Amino acid sequence: MQAPRALFLFPDGNIYPDNLVCSGVLSPDGLPCPYSDHGRFPELITVNVNAPGYEPGRGRSGDRSPPCAKYHLGHLGHWQNYNDQTFPEDLLPLRLFKCKMWFWVVVLGLYESDPTQVK
Repeated sequence: MQAPRALFLFPDGNIYPDNLVCSGVLSPDGLPCPYSDHGRFPELITVNVNAPGYEPGRGRSGDRSPPCAKYHLGHLGHWQNYNDQTFPEDLLPLRLFKCKMWFWVVVLGLYESDPTQVK
């Protein structure tokens, strides 16, 4: 099994790797996400505010973002204890996105402190 590219944070407190969500295993209809890369989380893009199709919620020019991101929500730590959810400490500095399927997702290695590269 390949290492996950991203983790999905469900309201019930569970955290799932991208292969289970993007592939459709955990979707209500059992279908892969239309934005997935063969059932996996898609490769990141570099935000360009001048590009056609730019969506302002993804971040600033130069930031790395999932192409399926609807909104960048800051770092996960900002949301610690929101709706009584707690997240693992090592995930708190990661950038949090809401994907186009309305799930919360963090990209492993993409930190709020340096959104231009994955470490």
